[in-house]
Amino acid sequence: MAGEPGASTSQHEPAAARQPYRPHPPRWLRPVRNGVRRLPGGATVWRVLIGTVGTIIVVIGLLLIPLPGPGWALVFVGVAVWATEFEWAYRLLQFGRRVLASWTDWVKRQSLMVRLLLGLVGLLVLAGLAYLGWRTFF
Repeated sequence: MAGEPGASTSQHEPAAARQPYRPHPPRWLRPVRNGVRRLPGGATVWRVLIGTVGTIIVVIGLLLIPLPGPGWALVFVGVAVWATEFEWAYRLLQFGRRVLASWTDWVKRQSLMVRLLLGLVGLLVLAGLAYLGWRTFF
């Protein structure tokens, strides 16, 4: 999105013309981050902490993907945690948002019958995953 750190108005814009990436944690976390970064070696400690927390969340999300539940949501939360400190994660998160927005726009343009079929397929996939999870654990 234009105006956001690291975002560009064109996919073909030269790298030198893009704004430099600036980490942007949530407002409530900024005092903590700034306090840690003031310590000797604090910036490195902070990046390792963010990397570790994001990795734990992503791994838990990946483990939950086959089960009914918030697997993919947790993966995106983990990437969002990484995006507060790492440019590559910010770009990945922006890509995911664009794909989700284009999928949502595509679904909205479809007829009611196609949307109902997509919903039915989604429910069948969830029911199948729930059945497999139930058979695996009980």
